[in-house]
Amino acid sequence: MKFIIPSSDELVNLREDPLLWEQELDVVPRVAEAVESATGLRAGRVYWRSGHDYLYALELADLGKGRPSMATLYGLWDRYEPRPLEHEIEVDIIDFLLWFSGTTEEISVENVTKLIEFARQRGRCRTTWPEGSVLRTPEERFAHLPGFNYEPKYVEVEGLRMAYVEKGLGDPILMLHGEPTWGYLYRKMIEPLAQVGRVIVPDQIGFGRSDKPTDIFAYSYKSFARWMRKFILELDLSRITLVCQDWGGLIGLRVLSQIPERFIRLVASSTGIPYGRGVGGNKGFLQWRRYAQRQDYLDVPAIMQSYSDQCVLTEEEAAAYRAPFPSAEYQTAAFTWPRLVPIRLNHPGNYDNYAAVQVLKTLDIPVFMPWGDRDVFKADEAVLRKIFKNCAPPITIPDAGHFIQEAGERVAEPIRKWILATVV
Repeated sequence: MKFIIPSSDELVNLREDPLLWEQELDVVPRVAEAVESATGLRAGRVYWRSGHDYLYALELADLGKGRPSMATLYGLWDRYEPRPLEHEIEVDIIDFLLWFSGTTEEISVENVTKLIEFARQRGRCRTTWPEGSVLRTPEERFAHLPGFNYEPKYVEVEGLRMAYVEKGLGDPILMLHGEPTWGYLYRKMIEPLAQVGRVIVPDQIGFGRSDKPTDIFAYSYKSFARWMRKFILELDLSRITLVCQDWGGLIGLRVLSQIPERFIRLVASSTGIPYGRGVGGNKGFLQWRRYAQRQDYLDVPAIMQSYSDQCVLTEEEAAAYRAPFPSAEYQTAAFTWPRLVPIRLNHPGNYDNYAAVQVLKTLDIPVFMPWGDRDVFKADEAVLRKIFKNCAPPITIPDAGHFIQEAGERVAEPIRKWILATVV
């Protein structure tokens, strides 16, 4: 377990939830001594971040015996967001208990493991998604996808199947879609960019062929970024050129800040990494947010065309965009994304984005920002450009809107040339 020192700014945005309490830690003195040795503390707190990116604290108290006598385990959650899913917390507690038992020979790790398994069998400990809480779009829905004849591949991330397609060889070009689309959005760009690298197009959790949790609280800004980071690590991708748009950027830029050593370039279109009060003044986004929250079903192709009069889809293409969503119950993630964008200082995800921007400002990677001349979010280009040190000159794609990928070769070709010109 790697202990960390969280910033005071982060702690201000978190609330404490006591999870475990031991009042007689020193009933076996050697156990208390081992914990003191492992933490370096007789009294006080140590912090660590779990595999779910949640912050935890172990608080020790010395009641006058010269060793830790009492211990409390706290979970620290975003004070403006619901408590994380119980099975995620259970997994993190198990990891803590295994670490705790491993600090001393007085507690058998094997016995702790048996106890955990017994609790799991009795239904008192859940470490997987509850039965029926995750949907998977029937494969026959994807039988006819014009211009997208790629065999899907799959990886498992936290018990969820995550789908992707790939084409080409060389350094990875990771292309992330946004709201409310899926990997099909990049169909016109895959072939041109596969000439200069290994194009990888995943479906975000909740979209495309990827699994779709039905609990609205399964989705947070933190979980989306975590799932994508774990996807990258599962495929062991490095020297990545990130291509992102819309929520693909909100997620991709956060991940870039978390594991910057895995990336060598950034291509960003109609996206950003909002924090503070900035987005709160974006009337276009707020109108979309209000609209999305009032719908019973999101008609993806209709939404796309409403945001760009140049986005003309055939009936077959429109059907492909609707394919992942047989009904509204498959659209929990799509309904959730608009409300996850930080629009005020106390919005969940605001602090994490602020911290991410501080990292992004230090990066020297080359950045390219093709923007559609008909994009309703034109002003966001200048905001994003200010973050990075090494941006290429602005480039505008004629007759392209928010869903710039529909411009196809007209946007892929400048990206291809720029990649060749920025050999790293």
